[in-house]
Amino acid sequence: MRSTDRPLPEGVRDLLFADAAAWRSMTTALHETWRGWGYREIILPTFEYAETLATDVGSQIDAEMYRFFDRHGRTLALRPDLTIPTARVVGTRLFDQPLPLRISYVGNVFRHEPPRAGRQHEFTQAGVELIGARGAAADAEVIALAVAALRGVGLPRFRITIGHVGFFRGLLAALNLPEQLTGQLRSAVSRKAEAELADLLAEAPRLASDVCAASRALLHFTGGPQMLHTADAFCLNLMMADALADLAALSGLLAAYGVDDAVNYDLAEVRDLDYYTGVTFEGFAPGLGFSLITGGRYDGLLGHFGPPQPAVGWALTLDRVLEAREVQGVLGAQPAADVLLSALGCPACLTWAASARALGVRVEVDPLGLAPDELWRAAQARGIPRTIAHSQPAGPLAASRLLTLRDAAGERPLAADDWIEVRQWLSR
Repeated sequence: MRSTDRPLPEGVRDLLFADAAAWRSMTTALHETWRGWGYREIILPTFEYAETLATDVGSQIDAEMYRFFDRHGRTLALRPDLTIPTARVVGTRLFDQPLPLRISYVGNVFRHEPPRAGRQHEFTQAGVELIGARGAAADAEVIALAVAALRGVGLPRFRITIGHVGFFRGLLAALNLPEQLTGQLRSAVSRKAEAELADLLAEAPRLASDVCAASRALLHFTGGPQMLHTADAFCLNLMMADALADLAALSGLLAAYGVDDAVNYDLAEVRDLDYYTGVTFEGFAPGLGFSLITGGRYDGLLGHFGPPQPAVGWALTLDRVLEAREVQGVLGAQPAADVLLSALGCPACLTWAASARALGVRVEVDPLGLAPDELWRAAQARGIPRTIAHSQPAGPLAASRLLTLRDAAGERPLAADDWIEVRQWLSR
């Protein structure tokens, strides 16, 4: 079988030069952003015992895990996300550390998800967790950091949509529907299916007028912070009122962080209702039908691995951010050296290359012994803006101290110790 006849399995892909450089640039930007906020990185194993990763708060993820057996017959699994392994580390190894803990991570995760746009079986997840702090201040920090992260990776346009599971849970408590009808209503709300929601409410027995009105209005509770005041008139119980109070406090803090222009609110956000315990949020970019970043408060997870602790965090999918950047015209440049150097027969030229690299210059050495014109054509083909050759190939560099520099302006001599000229390449 020829190599061209060997396609990759479904759900994985190669990242080649420009995409790989963009991926590396984004991870570097994320680490710099996280350090500025006091978050410290952990590195987690690629696989663990399947029972560790299969908590009862992640039933959907449990169904999507890749499982296999080790040589002792124990069931292992590739990590399907990085939040659960982080919770394990906190509960079993960091439980005695001063709180709050600010943790960051980057790593590939693996899920056998149904094939559709924006879904890969292997993808890179990057995220943060703030452990041991509850309330609007912690929620606001994490959401403001999400905005800073998306801006840091070079995404010009995006929006964070914020919800709160308490509002919908309070509405469900007031509705008091049979379990099957509750599941159907939750599905209709998650898909923003207004007509279907109206039909389901018509099937419900003996709904009070205020409960019916709040249910019908739910899909319209979306927009800026002023929408929260509108929704307040439809509160049916303390759970719904507390959710709105949380979001109102959060809104003021996000304004203080200077990120209120990047967020809006949606009370019909019912994603992962069994996992999240408070604020939830997702980040979207125009032109894409899937989220780039998801997060929220999950105060029930840490107790599966150690002492219960409040926690809030998020994870973004770098593969999706890369696609969003391309849609918005943010294209990474093909990585290229600053200079292609002909050093064949000139050991001192290799010394010059080492000195140039120490200054930060990217030097690619020609191993083929190309003639000057061939060297220039090779540089152009690879996007390298200049070439350097020894001006007297037959003699030692030390004898002449001259190199021949060629760029778009033509050929000219370059003194081997003219580092002022070389440093200028870095700012062009």
